[in-house]
Amino acid sequence: MVSYKALNTVPRTKEFDRLAFTVLAIEASAQKMNISPSEMRRRLEKVGLIKSFIQDCYDTLHTESREAVANDVVEALKNWEKE
Repeated sequence: MVSYKALNTVPRTKEFDRLAFTVLAIEASAQKMNISPSEMRRRLEKVGLIKSFIQDCYDTLHTESREAVANDVVEALKNWEKE
């Protein structure tokens, strides 16, 4: 397990912030759908939403609350899985 102190020694970069946000979005949306984060990641990857929505819309999404991000991701996933 990585300690909180160890995480604070990792330099904050744009890439690190985007990765941390991506993890947060996956975990929050998985919790909302009551599935595991690994299942959520698999479903998001299958339809291409990690790149085309979570990462590409980072500048807008990261200003929203955790709950709003989860709602957006779940709604997008349900719409994209219909197609």
